[in-house]
Amino acid sequence: MDNFPPMRRLCLLLLIGTFLISSCKKEKPMLKATLHAKCKDCIVSYAAGVSQSKHDTLLGIVDPGSGDIIADEHRWTVELMDGDNIFLRACHLDSAMTDGVLQIWMDGDVRPDQANGVAGQMCVEINHTVHGQ
Repeated sequence: MDNFPPMRRLCLLLLIGTFLISSCKKEKPMLKATLHAKCKDCIVSYAAGVSQSKHDTLLGIVDPGSGDIIADEHRWTVELMDGDNIFLRACHLDSAMTDGVLQIWMDGDVRPDQANGVAGQMCVEINHTVHGQ
């Protein structure tokens, strides 16, 4: 005894197939952003999407020629989706030492952006929604 005639079987298979195909969601591609900071005696904070902010301290590097401490450059790579928020901030550690280089920028799969500090400026920041190139 056959409970499902061939036509009903075909309809049932088509219904199940349609349901499975419609439930498969296409994932948005992840974008890679490279965040850069160049400064001396500063703290850098960064976050991508909804992730918790991370912090790094850049103290500077010794110039082998002169022995002076000069601005250090560091970079971080983060992954995020088109439309996510990106946050990058660099601040001098000491308010009396705000005359040094303070530069941040981002590039990679996202539209490039940058922020440069001027003498006397305590912090520079990038904080906006990112879009792929």
